[in-house]
Amino acid sequence: MARDDKGHGSVLIVATNRDDRRVLFDTLDGQNFDAIYTAKDLQQALAFLNQDPDIDVVLIEFLGAAKEAVAFCMQLKGDARLARVPVIGLLPALPAERQWDWARTPPGVVDWLRSPVDGGEALARIRQVLGGQRAGGDAAPRAAGGDRYQFVFEGSLDELVISDPKTGRILEVNPVFEQRSGIQAAQAVGQPLDGISRSHTREQRAEIMARLMREGSVRYRCQKPRADGGSYPVEVFSRLAVRAGKLVHFTIVREQGELGRLQQSLGLLAEAIEVGAGDEGVKQIVRLLVDWLELDYVMLVSVRPDQPVEVQPITQYQRVGLPADAPDLLKQPTLRQVLDGVGVIHLSDAWKRIEKDTFLNFTRFEAFVALPLRDERRTVLGALLLGRRTALPESSTIVDTLRVAAGRLALELELRRSREQGKAKALQDALTGLPNRLLFNDRLETTISEAHRTGEMFAVLFVDLDRFKTINDSLGHSVGDQVLDAVSKRLRASVRASDTVARYAGDEFTLILRHIVQRDDVMRVAEKIVRVMEVPLTLEDGSELHITASLGISFYPDDATTAERLLKHADVAMYSAKGMGRNNFQTYVAVPEESHQQRIALETKLRVAERNNELRVYYQPQVDSRSEDIVGMEALIRWEHPELGMISPGFFIPIAEETGLIVSIGEWVLRTACIETKRWQTRFGLPLRISVNLSALQLRQPNLVDIVRNVLTETNLEPSLLDLEVTESISVKSIPNLLETLQSIRDLGCRISIDDFGTGQSSLDYIRRFPADKIKIDQVFVRNIGVDPDDEAIVRATINMAHSLKLGVVAEGVEIEQHYTFLRDHGCEELQGYLFCRPLAPVSFENMLAERERLFRGMTMETAAG
Repeated sequence: MARDDKGHGSVLIVATNRDDRRVLFDTLDGQNFDAIYTAKDLQQALAFLNQDPDIDVVLIEFLGAAKEAVAFCMQLKGDARLARVPVIGLLPALPAERQWDWARTPPGVVDWLRSPVDGGEALARIRQVLGGQRAGGDAAPRAAGGDRYQFVFEGSLDELVISDPKTGRILEVNPVFEQRSGIQAAQAVGQPLDGISRSHTREQRAEIMARLMREGSVRYRCQKPRADGGSYPVEVFSRLAVRAGKLVHFTIVREQGELGRLQQSLGLLAEAIEVGAGDEGVKQIVRLLVDWLELDYVMLVSVRPDQPVEVQPITQYQRVGLPADAPDLLKQPTLRQVLDGVGVIHLSDAWKRIEKDTFLNFTRFEAFVALPLRDERRTVLGALLLGRRTALPESSTIVDTLRVAAGRLALELELRRSREQGKAKALQDALTGLPNRLLFNDRLETTISEAHRTGEMFAVLFVDLDRFKTINDSLGHSVGDQVLDAVSKRLRASVRASDTVARYAGDEFTLILRHIVQRDDVMRVAEKIVRVMEVPLTLEDGSELHITASLGISFYPDDATTAERLLKHADVAMYSAKGMGRNNFQTYVAVPEESHQQRIALETKLRVAERNNELRVYYQPQVDSRSEDIVGMEALIRWEHPELGMISPGFFIPIAEETGLIVSIGEWVLRTACIETKRWQTRFGLPLRISVNLSALQLRQPNLVDIVRNVLTETNLEPSLLDLEVTESISVKSIPNLLETLQSIRDLGCRISIDDFGTGQSSLDYIRRFPADKIKIDQVFVRNIGVDPDDEAIVRATINMAHSLKLGVVAEGVEIEQHYTFLRDHGCEELQGYLFCRPLAPVSFENMLAERERLFRGMTMETAAG
């Protein structure tokens, strides 16, 4: 099909995935293509092609109906008009069941793209294909890329391997592969690709290769063998690629240094958290440890507090079975020492260092770690024992992660003991006797399963005491404990025996109301709780105290069908109740699911809110964890409607984002916050740093850097005092030039923070490339400090990772002293949360700064007088 040289040809995009279709169209639009056609499925594409259009390249999705897509390609090949039209396939990015053998290239396919599609990569590949077609050669993108490919292949800092999908054998390796492994290319070529891993069994290696063939990509960690018999930790990523018009498997092998071990540690912790409970969960955790450290021996044992001499093996792993006459580890003095509470950690020369241990002398383990497993009362429940025939690297990351894994296994032993004894003490709140967060979450999951089976409705209530911090701070913790105990009794008396009441965290309580016939039943219970809470509380000293509570309600299945979202929605409703003046209850209102008229009405009100001066910027202090002095604040948006009152950001922010209003609102917040910060800096002489969140839509604005520069110029604020926060979940691929935009903002002198860290899927490489100065640990992990050892482990690992990357750390959601002590002791530099101060209106925030100035002036005068 002849084309004018001034044009770039015509493209047909066939993609069910709307996001991929939009990215491809938006990328190609304006690039001087003769025409860009889109079809949402293969049927629509066939109907279009029957109209005999001029097409130069077709992009076809192989994400779901792979067999149908292959049949479509065969139809193109059988049509004389379209037989020579090259096809670019869209491959799935995430593992899923596939119905196509990816070792066989579908007819006509000359190149592949990954979903979600990167627009820049797609444009380059399309132009390359069209360029090869016009040159009269093979359309496969190799002519222009041969030398470039060889340059990249030989110049890479990672080990690269090319293998044959049909045979699974290595075709080519790069020089780095030879250098690190000590295995020459001539020795490697022809060997099976699965030989890269030494730490997987034959069955596991077979499963990895099967996944690669089935799904087109696979990622895993392993120990890679060296020619000298040793090994080293690596991360392996294999995917389908096209070379010389044929499909090959392209494998990247990346060596893991200390930072890599940190990332591996985080990954292991995340996997350990996700595994199920019970014996199978224990086995999975042991398997994770074996794979991570290439262990030769693992044993988990338990003991009873009343019979500490009796040791019961729970699970055991041996890479190579020990002979029958091998000494019994359970009878060694080393185990008795560990069960007495003293751990043993030797990463090298273990069998030489530990005397009088016939088991170690027999096995000659170079690395041996034995850790006591304790409950929250520090009672030893058992021991975790690990052995390896070769030494482990001297790494605090390895030791810390093993301690965390021991904590996770200790929890399993505690749950096991609770089940055996028929008690739930490990799952009860010590102060109130109510179920704690762990037991509540378990009951909520069970309730969801039963409701799904029976079709019944139930409600989740989130109860938060109003101004409890003031009571605790002014009257003391003993009074606070009396209040919490009394509240638990009032809540328990307000519901049925079949309902669940739990102390979730601090002054937060959660309830499950089951067997609900209609919503009004729940409203009556909520109203009863509000009224019961208002009754004056008589303290032990005879004085009376007035307390109130704010309640949020969500319903299954109307509001959500998962535990996480039910709790989140009840939490949103609770904060709405606080915004409505406290001492009331609110139900969750899913604005996007409301009637069209209600949504339009709220959107209309929001459009005039800025003009009518209804929007407010509140400020929550950020304090230094050591001095507890204020070092900055975060700007938070609020909407105070004259008729509706204070509207929760959880309601109007999604509308602002969907309508694009967030762009103008965000700029207004930025300018207002900078003006206030400069004014306070001038009055109090404090170099306070202001943190302002940037939404995804703002980050897409091509003039964002100019907006920030203009605001700084207009307000005369020092750029180093402006900290712009970007949510971790925002993808680099979803926003063009994101990294360049953020770097340009940093070049102005501003700081960049990664907000809500831990809730996204960031890799260490992503964080390392991100032009950030600071990480903010999300409050979902901070709130679990003192409640969930796994979340504590994630917080510790995040702080360590940030420090390794020379990044600062801020923790949000700090609400109790236990949160503060834990974060301070583990090196978190800055803290934010209700323990220090709630978000304040500008006048209140200024009054707080004035009080701080007065106190410091008084301290200075006393020092001078002394």
